[in-house]
Amino acid sequence: MSSKAKKKGEKVLLLPGSEGWEVWTAEVGGTGFRLHERSDVVRVLDVVGIPAGELTMAFPVRDVSALPFRAATTDDALLSDLAETHLERMGSRPGIDAGVLSDTFKVGTRGEETLAVPVVLAPPFEGDLPRRAPENFDISSRCLPMPSTGLVVWRELGRWVYALAVEGQPLEYEALAINQLSEDAGREIRLAMMQMELQGLIETLPQQCTVWVGEGEAQPRPEELQSLGEGVGLSGPATVERKPAPVVPDRCSQLLPADVRADRVAKRKKQQVLLGSGIAALVYIIFIGLSFVSLSREKAAAQKAKNDYAPYANVFERGERHLKKWQELSPVIEQEYSTVELLYHCIRARRGEEGVRLDRADITNQVTVDGDGQLQRTLDIRLQGKTDELGQANAFDEALQGARGLIEFQWNMPSAQQKGDKWAFQWGARVSNSEGL
Repeated sequence: MSSKAKKKGEKVLLLPGSEGWEVWTAEVGGTGFRLHERSDVVRVLDVVGIPAGELTMAFPVRDVSALPFRAATTDDALLSDLAETHLERMGSRPGIDAGVLSDTFKVGTRGEETLAVPVVLAPPFEGDLPRRAPENFDISSRCLPMPSTGLVVWRELGRWVYALAVEGQPLEYEALAINQLSEDAGREIRLAMMQMELQGLIETLPQQCTVWVGEGEAQPRPEELQSLGEGVGLSGPATVERKPAPVVPDRCSQLLPADVRADRVAKRKKQQVLLGSGIAALVYIIFIGLSFVSLSREKAAAQKAKNDYAPYANVFERGERHLKKWQELSPVIEQEYSTVELLYHCIRARRGEEGVRLDRADITNQVTVDGDGQLQRTLDIRLQGKTDELGQANAFDEALQGARGLIEFQWNMPSAQQKGDKWAFQWGARVSNSEGL
């Protein structure tokens, strides 16, 4: 197994030792935790060199308050609500904005009742959390294998602490106010046990007390053990045993300080943003891919159409040339605007009036090329003549503008001018916006 894979599969436990923090590691599926580093650092923030892996931090006993009680139910679903009520009654319920600072652990059952331990974590101060945010949080007393029953005393971060074990689970744990193994320390423990006996949490006072000593720690003196045993109320001195290696409980606690919770929320939001951006990028890439495929198909279809059209390209070009020539001949072959036809419409507009004479008629019907190289048809009529009377000229004027075949022309008809005994006129007409061919 590579070192990288090994680190990825490791579990790391930050545990308060006798004088400073200890780092323990265990492989997933391994036999247990091994001591990785023991330090004299009291502030966990100052612990460096924590190995990679799933990190669990065990809060020291001095930072938690254990408030055991007997719940009048064996239904685990109701245990949490009853524990909250118990904490409110004791005035120990944590604030809402402080994170998840309380949890409840089941120790055992007695008939129709459950023996449970609600715990409340003091809000961590600056330096009470490691630099790398742990994945899980727990309590040191829950991470140490307890005896089936009896008292256990050990040293954490320079202070003596104790725990009462019931059915192999810690029921009560607290840091001692007297920081030495003495008769006074034993009396402090005995007083707490008597209160638990009065509350019905234990049936009898504990009959044995064990002092755990870790590797490299000084052994308690016999007189210290004797004094401690007398203070607790034992018939003999307390015993000494090697402090066991830690274990991670089957159910990790729900404890989660506010700073770590905020950090997790921020990371979750960042992951969601990154996931959303990744999905958007993936959709965009898919869209580009589909567009490229569609464009490739269209390009292939266009190329195929071009290849299919190639044999007929010359035929089309010849047809275009023929159509252009035919349009150039339109003034000659189209009867509608032939000069003879237009002259005929002008003569019909005389309506057989003897006093109206045409001296000159210039009719233009031709094709020209404009500045853009486009063919344009030019239609133009110029009439010059005389009438015997002015009224005949005006009547001829109106007849031309309404004559069939001349309606599309715009006429320029100045009034007839008298010359001698005749009225002379010079009129012109053009088709507006000559038709493009």
